[in-house]
Amino acid sequence: MIRWHMTYGPLTRWRRAVLILGLSVALVSACGRGDAAAPAPEGAMGLVLVAQDDRTAAPAITGPGLVGGSIGILDYPGKLVVLNAFASWCIPCQKELPVLAAAAKAYPNVQFLGLDVKDDDEAARGFLAAEGATYPVIKDPAGDLLAQFTMNPTRGLPVTFFIDEQGRLAGRILGEVTAENLAIAIDSLG
Repeated sequence: MIRWHMTYGPLTRWRRAVLILGLSVALVSACGRGDAAAPAPEGAMGLVLVAQDDRTAAPAITGPGLVGGSIGILDYPGKLVVLNAFASWCIPCQKELPVLAAAAKAYPNVQFLGLDVKDDDEAARGFLAAEGATYPVIKDPAGDLLAQFTMNPTRGLPVTFFIDEQGRLAGRILGEVTAENLAIAIDSLG
C-alpha cells in the first residue's frame, strides 16, 4: 500500500483514485494501438516513427477540398506526405499552424495536406489564410476520415501523420507540432 505523508498528508482513497486515473490517462494517451514504432529522438515530444518493415498502408482517404475539387492523401506517390488534422477552434492547432505553414515552404519536396475536422468552412479558410498556409485541405465535417487512422489513440486534435513515398504510415505527432519535432520527423523520413 502506498503511503503519502510529508507535506500532503496520508494518501486518501480520493487522492489514490485521482493518482490512478492520472496515470491511466497518461499511459493510454502515450500508447498506440499495437503499432510497432521506434522511440522518438530526444526533444521530439509526441513523435512516433514507425520502422520501415513495420509500416502499414495508410487509409486511402479522399474528400472534398476546402476550396473545391477532391483531394486524396494517396494522390502524391513518391512524396513524403505530412497530413495535419486540425480545426480552427482548436487552441493547439492555432499555435502550430505558423510552424506548419513555414515548414511547407521550407520543404518543397514534401507534400503538406490539412484535414479540417468538424469545422466551419469559412472559419477554416480564414484561419489558414491568416497564417499564409496555402497547402491543400480535405474537409472532414463529421470526423469520419480522421477516425480511419488507428495511430491516433485519443482521437483528439491536433494530430499529424507522416505517409511515406509508398503510401504507408511512417509516423505521427500526437498533439501540437513544434518546429523541432516536425524537422526531426521530416529529416528522418525524407
